[in-house]
Amino acid sequence: MMNFTNPLKDKLSGQLDNQLSSQLYWQLENQLVWQLRTQLYNQLSNQLSNQLYRQLDNQLYNELYKSTKN
Repeated sequence: MMNFTNPLKDKLSGQLDNQLSSQLYWQLENQLVWQLRTQLYNQLSNQLSNQLYRQLDNQLYNELYKSTKN
């Protein structure tokens, strides 16, 4: 049994595969970038919030300590 190929069909199929692969690659890359951005933003936000909380807590403690000393 002979296997006949259609060069145009093979070419179009290859182009479609390349196009879909490229689109999928960019979609996955964009999704990964946004996930990493979100994760980094949340980490930095939490760190800054904790740092600010500690600073304010220390300031409040120092002010209270000063007021009880006077």
